[in-house]
Amino acid sequence: MNMEILELLNLSKTFDGKSFALKDCSFSVSPGNILAIVGESGSGKSTILRLIAGLERPTQGIIRIKGKEVSNDGHILPPQQRNVGMVFQDFALFPHLTVAQNVGYGLKKDKAEKVNDLLQLIKMEEYANRFPGELSGGQEQRVALARTLAMNPDILLLDEPFSNLDAGLKAGLRQEIRQIVKEIGMTMVFITHDLLDALDIADELIFLKAGEILLHRPIEMIFKDVQNSEVEQTFRDLKSASQRILEMMRQK
Repeated sequence: MNMEILELLNLSKTFDGKSFALKDCSFSVSPGNILAIVGESGSGKSTILRLIAGLERPTQGIIRIKGKEVSNDGHILPPQQRNVGMVFQDFALFPHLTVAQNVGYGLKKDKAEKVNDLLQLIKMEEYANRFPGELSGGQEQRVALARTLAMNPDILLLDEPFSNLDAGLKAGLRQEIRQIVKEIGMTMVFITHDLLDALDIADELIFLKAGEILLHRPIEMIFKDVQNSEVEQTFRDLKSASQRILEMMRQK
């Protein structure tokens, strides 16, 4: 039986001591799975990502990575010691470095070989000597992903990875990222406000509302016996996209 690579146990976070940004959240992720955390602005999804990365300390609860306790209310393992990689919403590429230099930033051993392998993985070999300012949003996203993967993290965290992209680019890039992550067997957690992002590439999905988990299910079970009123409302809000969603589910 495989150990869960990520575990959150009764996790809560308050920034002001009064209201909770996150309240009593518990879930786990199996190795190689892609988990999408879906919620509107202010739902707490960014807080979860920052807690997993080690950028915040929980008010209550525990986080374990590969069975090791990395956060609780009295102790926090620094981000650089967690072997967790995070791709930020704005990509955070170094504008004065080339694509190859960005990907290799932080590597010390076998840099040229690893950079070449990663550029092949993201299909960006011919852009190795370009600068970020010469790339499209989707290309920048792939470079940011490769730079994070270069450090060989145990878990990959993505902050709203598709929100800065044109609608026409989203579907293609979603599938590219899924293919890359699955090819190397990486565990990925990403947050999004767009249910379609989750349905398209995730293995499992969490609905978050006002800091609480409303639903956590495998994608193929997400439409079955939905009894939570908040989740039902989300589906009603997406009525205009229902045919596309159902078609997508049938194709999986």
